[in-house]
Amino acid sequence: MRQKKYVSSGGLAFSEKKDMQKLSKQAAKGWHLQDFAFMGYRLVRGEPKQVQYMIDYRTLDGTEEQEYLEMFEHVGWTLVCSSYGMYIFEAPIDAAPIYTDADTKQDKLKRASSFIPKMALITTIMTLVSFWISQETNSRTISVISLLLLIVAVCSIAMTVSFSFRMLKLMKKGED
Repeated sequence: MRQKKYVSSGGLAFSEKKDMQKLSKQAAKGWHLQDFAFMGYRLVRGEPKQVQYMIDYRTLDGTEEQEYLEMFEHVGWTLVCSSYGMYIFEAPIDAAPIYTDADTKQDKLKRASSFIPKMALITTIMTLVSFWISQETNSRTISVISLLLLIVAVCSIAMTVSFSFRMLKLMKKGED
């Protein structure tokens, strides 16, 4: 019987809450989050348990990170994995959620989306320039690079729009 498996992500910009619920359901079946994987998560087999997961976004140095993790542990949340400023925590199903009001949820969304609009702008400009160069030079290599940049630009724009709609929904209804 296999001891590890992969679960895809719906994209944290689009389905953060659904991803965390999916991980909780997997834990109830005995599959526990181990770490991030390309476009998803790696899970390991263990005893079934009822837990909830929560993701947070922070850019921290070493000393800040230790204090940050201790703060979460103090209120019952344990770090499971982290990568590039994304931290996934686990807690018993009855633990109080970390983000309970609209203001803290807005802060979290701002941190999560802070670099994405910049990336969208930069990749869009690079895409336009590379398409222009490929038209002028008839270079197949530049055309392929242009296509790849276009894909990244479209994804970045979609994430920017998604985070913007989530922020608007949060401001109007107080929920994400």
